[in-house]
Amino acid sequence: MVLLAVIIFIFANLLAGEFDRSFDLTRQQIFSLSPQSREFLAELEQDITITRIAGAGQELPGTLANISRITAQLLDEYAAASSRIRVETRDPLLNPALIRRFAEKADIEGGIPDHSVLIESATGIRVIEPQNMVDFDVNPFTGAVTQIKSYNIEREITRAIHSTTQGATAVVYYVTGSGEASLPSQLIAFLESENFMIREINLVLEEIPADADILFISMPVRDWTEPKAERVLAFLEAEGSAFFALDLAPVATPNLANILDAYGISIADYLIFEDNPQNIFSGRTFFHIVPNIMQHEITENIFARNFANLVPFFPAEMRINPVRRTTLEIEPLWFTSQESFSRYLDEEAETLSRIPTDTPGPFPLALAVTERIFIAGTAYYTRIVAVNNREFYNPNYTMYIGEGNWHFVLNSLLWLQDQPPAIFIPARTPPGQMPLLITGRATTLIGSVAMFGIPLGFFGAGLFVRLRRKYN
Repeated sequence: MVLLAVIIFIFANLLAGEFDRSFDLTRQQIFSLSPQSREFLAELEQDITITRIAGAGQELPGTLANISRITAQLLDEYAAASSRIRVETRDPLLNPALIRRFAEKADIEGGIPDHSVLIESATGIRVIEPQNMVDFDVNPFTGAVTQIKSYNIEREITRAIHSTTQGATAVVYYVTGSGEASLPSQLIAFLESENFMIREINLVLEEIPADADILFISMPVRDWTEPKAERVLAFLEAEGSAFFALDLAPVATPNLANILDAYGISIADYLIFEDNPQNIFSGRTFFHIVPNIMQHEITENIFARNFANLVPFFPAEMRINPVRRTTLEIEPLWFTSQESFSRYLDEEAETLSRIPTDTPGPFPLALAVTERIFIAGTAYYTRIVAVNNREFYNPNYTMYIGEGNWHFVLNSLLWLQDQPPAIFIPARTPPGQMPLLITGRATTLIGSVAMFGIPLGFFGAGLFVRLRRKYN
């Protein structure tokens, strides 16, 4: 029997060495590539070198120790998913000159940290540092890191491969000079990770640079100057693209209104209220609207990934002008429900409920505008995306709805550049940290069992034992 056990043991090891199969038993498939990554890698047309900066036997300390193991396994998955990917590991102690050359090529002055991952193609290089591979839960009172909230390793690697194979970086200029609020640094970092370069420009004082691909325009607190309006209009007429985050302005803005009117849209002095509970975030507050999403290339990922979008704080009514150029095509991206209504800004009312003077909905909350002009048989395009709220991309809302609004901005910028929607790779939650979601019906059932079922069960068992003893 001992000899038979040894033979079986040897045979099992030979089979394991021959087939070398492993299985990811984690609920979130932390050690495996997602179908989105595999589909993208299957169509890869450029050679990619992935270099992991780590010494033999070196691991990150503390709560980050698992990152090394997960990264190594995922890199093996990348190499197996595409013949165009080559994976290397470089020890920073044995290859200091090579690491310095990588840092110079990536334009990183402080050097490349250990346990980073480098993505290199013929057109660019990206460096993913260890702190970018995870999200942490942070104690809001002490600022101390409590635990790892999610692993972003696959998301960052696939995003880096995607951005380095896209070619030239698109340049987005964020327009200032008329009291526009600054673009959040978190959103800038998010867009730059998707191969966009974000720059700021004061169009009151400066001309639009020749390298500008897109203008990002937020609602100003005062009207544009005529030179500023002329610069934007000239840019759009020359096949430019723009993203508008509009809203009610504290003063009249005729120069800005003329630009919008030229492309068939306008902002009215009306506020939109939502009266359908299914389209209201966090109960019947009227303040935050969850829009109905329309089918479009921009919203493709929103539908596919089941993202949520949010339009906060009484958005202004955005209208499609009935009189506009026939070369304009205007497509709604977001809509309110049939139960929504709008109210004139100066109208006095003691209730947030609908009154007879209100205008019934639905109303568009986001629009995609395309102008196509043929000159000598050649088509020339101008594209605009307009949202009637300047707060919807605020990072505070990502805590409640995730990155849905940011992905809307991202896919809008890609559409403005006539590029396909971005690849979305979800973050992975560590085992044992996935929140338990209990429905109202399940809560009632659990409470009934705890309050009545268990006590009645003990009472019945006791009664059965008592009666059995009494009559036996």
